[in-house]
Amino acid sequence: MYRKISEQSTVVLGLNLGSYTYLDSTDVVLHDILLDMRPGSLTVISGHSGSGKSTLGAILAGLLPRHGMDELVGSIGVAETLIEFSSSSTPRVDVAQWAKHVGLLPQDAGHYLSFIRGTVAEELAFSLENAGVPREQMQRRVADLAQKFHLEHLLERHPQQLSGGQERLVALASLAMNEPDVLVLDEPLAGLDKQATAVVSETINMLRANGTALVVLADSVGIWAREADELWRLNQGTLQRIAAEGLLQPSGQPARSQPIAADAPVLLSMHSVQLAYPGSTKPAVNNLNLQLRAGECLGLAGANGSGKTTVLKAIATLLKPEAGTLTLSEEPGLLLQNASDQLFERTVLREVSFGIPKKSVLRQRVPVVLAQLGLESYAQTHPYELPASARRLVALATVLIHEPKILLLDEPTEALDGAGEAKLQEVIGSVLSRGGALILSTHDEQFMERVTHRVHQMK
Repeated sequence: MYRKISEQSTVVLGLNLGSYTYLDSTDVVLHDILLDMRPGSLTVISGHSGSGKSTLGAILAGLLPRHGMDELVGSIGVAETLIEFSSSSTPRVDVAQWAKHVGLLPQDAGHYLSFIRGTVAEELAFSLENAGVPREQMQRRVADLAQKFHLEHLLERHPQQLSGGQERLVALASLAMNEPDVLVLDEPLAGLDKQATAVVSETINMLRANGTALVVLADSVGIWAREADELWRLNQGTLQRIAAEGLLQPSGQPARSQPIAADAPVLLSMHSVQLAYPGSTKPAVNNLNLQLRAGECLGLAGANGSGKTTVLKAIATLLKPEAGTLTLSEEPGLLLQNASDQLFERTVLREVSFGIPKKSVLRQRVPVVLAQLGLESYAQTHPYELPASARRLVALATVLIHEPKILLLDEPTEALDGAGEAKLQEVIGSVLSRGGALILSTHDEQFMERVTHRVHQMK
């Protein structure tokens, strides 16, 4: 049921949710949630992976409930429209109209981009083109927004050539281009370097000053604590108000417990390596020298676009060096930054077992690896039905099952909750203890400090 909100209301987005249940489940996912977003406000909602943050974000963005499928009891209002839901009535939400008022940046930022445009500038202008904005005005708005987001150097880059952090910034800029009343940001800082994090923080302050309400969904409150107007934790399906004090989590025990042996064999050597993508006019990485020994965990640090992922792809033999030498003693295993790129089977068990002959001894390792990562109960679950943290661990399991001597991890803590990160540290420790080695790329400096023996700074 639709009805008009009082014109005197200062709430730009309001949710009164009694309960929310997915069609294929009898369990209530969310219940007893009351939220009011006012112009310029910042609402931060934290919670572990699987707590329902993304579901709540999709409800606020008008993407859920799916008409005639899921059940929402309560009401949600935006602009001057209030929609009332009940167990017997699920009105159809006009998503196109709703998006004019509420924008959602999903956890996988690439899902917001169209990737049908040839340049970042065209991607930013996509929504303006659809709205029929005159070309000169469109060009001015793109240039202005690119300057605010420090994206000028990327405007002529193809969107598919962006790093994960750059992709997230472009998606956020594209979202801000529409100037919605409310922005819902699901893990907006994931995969961002310090400079990009600062840009996002500056942008959020700018948007709030212009009257945009922000809702941030994150595993932990982190840097948002001091700036937030409303600070909540989503736990057991409902919201609990939290204070800014005492939010830091324990760092845990270092995974690199053993020093590297002086006579440890070299598993990887890169000398004067130059890397470039097909069709590129200049190298992505130039004159790189790296060496990796058994029992060593090496970190790759650097700004978004500095070539960290490119280096990992080259080591994984997905990209051939244009110059220099790359020598491997063992075939490596690679965990991609976007875990979804590694998942395609119908169940977790089939995913982890994929490509392994039935009579192979590796088959015996499947339950062992699932237990190691705490995934036993998900064996018959579709990977895309899992929380983001568990889905990332499944992708890691598909690599670990082959027992690679060299393990490559691209932004491994992205989307992981505290329990998932603890499992990851255990994996790193076990690889090192059996004489293996790791190279990981991450912007999580605390995690880098805990698990690596040394860090190579990409320039």
